[in-house]
Amino acid sequence: MPTATIQLRVEQSLRDDAQMVCNRMGMDLTTAIRVFLNQLVVENGLPFQPKADPFFAPSNMQHLKRLHEDSLANRNIVSHELIKY
Repeated sequence: MPTATIQLRVEQSLRDDAQMVCNRMGMDLTTAIRVFLNQLVVENGLPFQPKADPFFAPSNMQHLKRLHEDSLANRNIVSHELIKY
């Protein structure tokens, strides 16, 4: 079967981290990408479900903004001694 070459640019640190993960699994990065592409075809879509970080959800951002405003206005602040283990 004829082969094709795929080239892509990624940050060096991402490539290095991915290579370390692949090495721990006993494969190289090329094999991992080939596995990904095969699964993409088998699943007829991404072989995983992309998710946004819930920290940045609008409801959490609004909550953090309220907490920040409360702290600036000295509202709802409770002092306590640090717990030492």
